Order: sequence, then structure tokens, then C-alpha cells
Amino acid sequence: MTTYLEALQWANEMLRAASGRFASPMLDAEVLLAEATEIPRSRLFLRFDAPLRPDQIGRFEGFVRRRAAFEPVAYIVGRKEFAGRLFRVNPFTLIPRPATEALAAAAIELAGEGSRDATIFADVGTGSGAIAVTLAAETHLPVIATDASRPALAVARLNAEAHGVAGLVEGRHGRGLEPVARVCEAVRASGRRLPYDHLILCANLPYLPETRWEELQEDIRRYEPRSALLSGPDGLRDYWELFRALKSRRAVLPMRASCIIEIDPTQALTAPALIRHAFPAASVRIAKDMEGFDRVVIVTGL
Repeated sequence: MTTYLEALQWANEMLRAASGRFASPMLDAEVLLAEATEIPRSRLFLRFDAPLRPDQIGRFEGFVRRRAAFEPVAYIVGRKEFAGRLFRVNPFTLIPRPATEALAAAAIELAGEGSRDATIFADVGTGSGAIAVTLAAETHLPVIATDASRPALAVARLNAEAHGVAGLVEGRHGRGLEPVARVCEAVRASGRRLPYDHLILCANLPYLPETRWEELQEDIRRYEPRSALLSGPDGLRDYWELFRALKSRRAVLPMRASCIIEIDPTQALTAPALIRHAFPAASVRIAKDMEGFDRVVIVTGL
């Protein structure tokens, strides 16, 4: 290969030969070539006849071979777009999905319904921090971002800094609701009043049944953290633990509490039933993602 066009043609053939299951090998090739040459993908077509330097060829070949081995493009280039912003990602974090933008949108809408000065978000299992940073950037409200993985929290902190909301996003290490409950408990133990009346808890926790593992795309199974995807026989183990913790720790949380979670569309009946078992008086409704699938459960009146 010597020119940009020849490089793209080579990569497209390479990826097609590696597997017929890549949805868009040419798109992958374009993204990787733009990264290797450090020019915007939108400008590649202006350079089709231009020659590549040897260092660019070597870098591009390395990227394509990694992709041919099913490594996700987001991990190769180190970032992924979410809600109009680019976020750093690595194998310690799940790659943000477009479907999750529905969760962030629902949380932003819910925050606009009450007193803004009295509202705080919590993003449980924040991963790359895509949800937490989006909430902070769009609403200018504080967010407690929690994760059981310290490396993931480090990525979330870098993303908060990159998008200018480090002062609004507070990372806390721990599993599930507990880091949030500890923050509230510490304030109450000091004799002070909680400064927030409404907690909006967001959670994109693992929700796939373990039996679905072999059905997933090979790039997901090989590279993304399994612990961030699977959750017991029915996919609801993590959410069952979350709502059990919410019930047992409810007294230390703000006066009003709402919860927004992401689910698999097949859980549109079972997930609300699980929530109503713990909180019979709560209001539970389903919202769809941009593709029209039942994706988000919005719970108020906890």
C-alpha cells in the first residue's frame, strides 16, 4: 500500500477476510486510518491519492491487525462518542452504547421537574464516566460517580477533567449503592442537614443473563469486561441487590429519591416487578431508546 485509498482497500479486504461478521469493515478502516494519520476522518477523501509515510503505514497495519483479531475499535483508538462527547475508554471500562443515551436523557428530564438547587445525581457503576459527565455537563448539577474498579474510576476522572466538570463529579470507590449511602451517612453523623432533597440514582449495571454470553459478538466476549455485562441466571441479580440496598439504606438518603436503570428489552416486565416488590408504592414506567426498544426503567417516589 502506498496511498490513502490503497490503504483503505487493503484494510477492507483484510477485515472481510478475517470475519464476515464485522458490520462495517470500511467504516472501521476509515476510523483507524484517520487515527493512524492523525487527520479527521471527514478529510480522508481529500487525500485518497496522497502517499502514506512509512511510520503511518506501520501504525495503520498494527491497528488493522488488532481489529482483525476482534479488538473493538474504541479500545484501539482509546475513545468512544457518547451523547455528542468523546470519552476515553480502555479494557477496564465498558464501551458506552448509543442506547444508554436514553438513560442520561431521562435523568436530565427528571432533574428539570424539581428544584435544581436541591437535586444531586448518583451514577452507580460509572465505568468510563460517560453518564456522570453527561449529566454534570448538561445540568451543572453535582454527581457522585461510584465504581468497584479503581482503574475505571481513574478513567472517569480523566473524562470529567477533559470535559470541564471535575468540580461537579465526585468519584467514590465501592460496590453498588454503598458509597452513596456512606456520603449521606457521614453528613448526618456530623449533625448537619443533607444539602440535597432529591437524589436521582442512575445505574447501567450488568443486565445480561449468563446464558446469553455465547450469543454476544466475538469482540465483546474477547475484550469487554465480562463482569460489566452478565448478572446471574436472569440478568437481574445486580438490580435486585441495588433495590434491596435502596430499601435497607433508604433512611440515610435524601427525602426524595428516584432511580433510572437500563435494562434489556426482554426485562420490560420482570424488572418493574422486581422494583415493585421492594417499593410497592413507587411509580414505575418504561422509556424507549432511539431504536424504539424498551430500554430504561424510571422509578419515582422511592
